[in-house]
This record gives sequence, structure tokens and C-alpha cells, in this order.
Amino acid sequence: MSIGDPGLLAPDSYLTWAEIDVGAVRHNFRQMRGLASPAVRVFAVVKADAYGHGAVPVARALADEGADMLCVARVEEALELRRNGLRAPLLVFAPPFLLQAELLIAANARGVVCASDHIEAAAAAARRHGHRLAVYLKVDVGMGRLGCKPADALALARSIRATSNLQLEGVMSHLPCADGPPESLTRQHIAIFDSVRRLFEASGFHGLVWHLANSAATMDYPEAHFDAVRTGIALYGQYPSPDIRRRVDLRPAMSLKTRIVYLKDVPKGTGLSYGHTFIAPRPMRVATVPIGYADGYPRHASNRTVMLVRGCEAPVVGRVCMDQVLLDVTDCPGVQQGDEVLVFGRSGDHFLPADAVAAMYGSIGYELTTRLGRRVPRFYL
Repeated sequence: MSIGDPGLLAPDSYLTWAEIDVGAVRHNFRQMRGLASPAVRVFAVVKADAYGHGAVPVARALADEGADMLCVARVEEALELRRNGLRAPLLVFAPPFLLQAELLIAANARGVVCASDHIEAAAAAARRHGHRLAVYLKVDVGMGRLGCKPADALALARSIRATSNLQLEGVMSHLPCADGPPESLTRQHIAIFDSVRRLFEASGFHGLVWHLANSAATMDYPEAHFDAVRTGIALYGQYPSPDIRRRVDLRPAMSLKTRIVYLKDVPKGTGLSYGHTFIAPRPMRVATVPIGYADGYPRHASNRTVMLVRGCEAPVVGRVCMDQVLLDVTDCPGVQQGDEVLVFGRSGDHFLPADAVAAMYGSIGYELTTRLGRRVPRFYL
């Protein structure tokens, strides 16, 4: 087992910690790689600190596995990777704006543009540094977030091509509904993207890299693969949604664990935690574990989720506090102070999926792992 920070002690020294299975990340990359033809590139998304798993060690593993590009959301994330010796090609999703264009060049990363202002900012920074900046034009096929209108894409592409300090490397978009029904909507979005591609080629734009597919579309829509696929959540062992056809064997990469630091018996009618949102319906044995919303365990999980103690489901009772959570261990035999508690992930033969826990309080597994706070040490298997 390796650790993310050389100053960390062994996991047994901590009350709350996360274990990151880098072997699972590698396995998941290979699984997703196998879904695309050899001619299709695979871009690995390591934004948001690799979905909470640790951007630098995860990016190193994915680069070693042959990821054609590492993708981040913000230029600061690209700079972090460069500071830690990552030399792989980087793509920053956020458009360069104001001084962000300067940082994009400092990170030697590719940028994403979807408006004239972005193009002008990127070109001005590139000229100041005598640099030729590679950019991707983003087109909105239905997300309604970033991206130019399909009807405006060709004019923007011509503007980029006319700018000597910019190189149009490719065109991209994002699918908003690939992880669920109706399929007809996603196929409509794919068709819009393909119509833009055909227009570009008819207008003399050849050799561009076209990428659209996220993890869900990589699994379920081969026609969306184009020249490259972008896989994100699948790398970390989560399926994008229950609606996805599970064509690959994914292995969850994160296990979050804590320990019981206090046990007490309370009589029926006892109010627990802030606001007494939980009143003991019977005599209960209650365990305190040192994890809370400051660590990323959501307050919305109050009275809704479970953790595993010795393989037994222990419901969260009362409000989640900043640093602590209370568990009902009345029906968990033999529980002792110091016992390991599985918040989510895997411990021996016991498994509690992050997406299952998130579903209990009305969220998704993406949110649960990306919320993991800095004070939780990560250990890399």
C-alpha cells in the first residue's frame, strides 16, 4: 500500500480514511478501452481531483495505461498535474477567459472555446508568448450549458483557422441524457453532432478530432464514439446510472472507512443529535463515528443512510454533524469501540456501493466521492 502524502502513517493510525484501489482504476480503463475500436482514442477525465480519488496518482496510472488525453475542468487542475511531473496531453474544459488563457499556456494544455470572446482571449495570450495554442470548439447539441449553437460552429471554426496563433485540433460536445431514457433523444443529439461534422468536412475541415461520448455513451451508443471517447465516472468503478446496460465489469476504486470512537446505551424517547430529528423508538445502542459533513459526508444523509459495522447495516440516526455521525448498532452483535466502519466501498467480503448510499438520500455516487474532504487521508493500493 502506498500513501498520497509521505507524511502519512499507516491506516491503522487514523480514525477516518479512504483507500483508493489504483488497480481498479487501471482495470476500469482497460474495460472502457475495450468498448471502442482501436482507431478510437480514449480520453480519461480526472477533473475534480479525479472525482475525489486523487488527481495526481490517478492521472499517473491512467497515463501509464495509455490514455490519449487527460481531461480536467479548470486550468488550475492542469497546473497541478504539470507541477507533479505529468507530461501527458491535457485538455481543459472551461473556456479561457481573461487571465485564464495565460495559465492555459503556462500549463501547456489544450483549451476549449465556444464563443468569439474565448477565441480572442486565447489568441491574444498565445501571441504574447509566441505560442500556438491548440483548441477544441465546443458545440451545444442539447446540454444547454457550454457550447455554441450548431448553426454558428462553422463560422467560429473559420475564425479560429484564420488566427495564426491558434490551431483547431477538434470539435466536441456533451450528451445530457445518454445515461437514461428515452434513447431517441440521445440519438437526436448524436445526429446533430454528426451533421456538424459532415458540414465541416464538406467545407474543407479535415483531420479534426471529433469527440462526444461520455462514459454512458461509450457503453451504450457506439455510433457516438467518433474519433475519441471521454470516460469519467466509469474509471472510478461507478456505472453512470441504473439504466445503463452493464457491458463491462467495473470495480469501485474508493472505499471510505472510519472507526467507532464511543458507544452508549440510550433509553426509549432519547433525542439524538442536533434538533432531535431522531427520537429513539426503543432502548438503543448508539455508536459515534468521527466523520461528518466537513469530510464530505452530506448533511442530507441524516436519518437516511446506513454504514456497515462487522457487515451489519447500521442506520445513520440524527443529523450528520460537522465532524461526527451517530449510528444505530442495536441489532449489530458484538460491536466494540475501535471497530472499523465501512462508510461505502469494500472491506473484505462486505460491499456497500457509493451510488447505493447516495441513492438513499436522493443523490448520485459522483457527488459522494467528489465531496470527500482534504482532511481525509487517501491510501493507494
